[in-house]
Amino acid sequence: MAATVFEEMKQYIAFGDEEAAHLRVLAPLVESGLPAVVDRFYREVQAHAAARRVLTGGATQAEALRRSLLEWLRGLFGGRYDDDYARQRVQIGRTHVRVGLQQHFMIVAMEVVWQELKRIVEGLSLADRAAKLAALHKLLMLELGLMLHSYQESYAAQVRQVERDAMQARLREAEQLAQIGQLAASLAHEIKNPLAGISGAIQIIRAGMKESDPHWPVLGEVLRQINRLDRSVKDLLVYARPKPPRYQRCDLRRAVERVLSLLAQEPEAAHVRFEYQMPADMPALAADEHQLEQLLMNLLLNAAQASPAGGLVRLTAAVRDGSVQIVVEDRGCGMSVEVARRALEPFFTTKARGTGLGLPICRKIVEAHGGRLSIRSAPGEGTEVTVELRQRPPATLVGSDDEYPRSDR
Repeated sequence: MAATVFEEMKQYIAFGDEEAAHLRVLAPLVESGLPAVVDRFYREVQAHAAARRVLTGGATQAEALRRSLLEWLRGLFGGRYDDDYARQRVQIGRTHVRVGLQQHFMIVAMEVVWQELKRIVEGLSLADRAAKLAALHKLLMLELGLMLHSYQESYAAQVRQVERDAMQARLREAEQLAQIGQLAASLAHEIKNPLAGISGAIQIIRAGMKESDPHWPVLGEVLRQINRLDRSVKDLLVYARPKPPRYQRCDLRRAVERVLSLLAQEPEAAHVRFEYQMPADMPALAADEHQLEQLLMNLLLNAAQASPAGGLVRLTAAVRDGSVQIVVEDRGCGMSVEVARRALEPFFTTKARGTGLGLPICRKIVEAHGGRLSIRSAPGEGTEVTVELRQRPPATLVGSDDEYPRSDR
């Protein structure tokens, strides 16, 4: 490939046998001046911090690079500019990628080399000096073209390798998460029914007690812990085995008010105030009502848990660009960039308690409805979660549910 590019460039700038002959003549005449070219080149490198950073190996590396540059300069006047020459020279661009030298330094470095070689040739007594300088300039432009071409190819290969490595890492992580999810779903299924039986038995025992019985509050706490465990089990099942949305005409205001009434009985939300705002003429939303309420419950409860005592959690809803936009915001502890980036990953949590599935479930619900969920947060400033749900045109209503067609996602 490099040889093909080299031949194309030679034709483009008319570099042929005549130019090669001029450069062969120059070979013995410029030899003694080439070390001075190397000295000037490395003075320039040392003068610029960005270029100097590639010299990380100290004096040993610098000396090796000086020898390499001197050999490269001698190769300019070898007189044979064929495919083998091109294949040898492309290594320079690849080396520049490996050491992290940026392309613009290659261009200005070639100008430094040209200035020094031109100075040497102009100091020679030559009848056809202009023709020899033109041949040398053409070759340096060919060299630069080869360097840039090989730099681009090597850099692109490096980027592709990084992307492949990242993709493989994501695939491995996804496979591990899938295995964990399936195991968790199986365990959750096995736990769910016995847990319901234990809860029912304790409720019967507690119903036969007087409130003055010293065991009354103990059994009440047991029931609360069972309910918490039951929610975790349900989260695992919902995440591992999601159901497709069953579209109905949903009144968003009614759904919000129903969720807020449930949160009023939730101990983890008792320390905050909730407010919501939406237009009086808010249109009906085509959604799975149960999943919509689960989405709102998770978002509002998350916001409450992140808020300080007396804090405010606000929900606003509006129609924008054909979508229903729901925003839940708090002024709590907020999240760092890294935590916000990972907040939608399953099983990731910074809380002392919890499965880390609340927000991932929310995202699954939103995406199953053809929408999107985004998070904006900053430490100490709070968090804002935005949900956009595309409005669907009503179809033929089915039965008393005013059902919409099922999602095909």
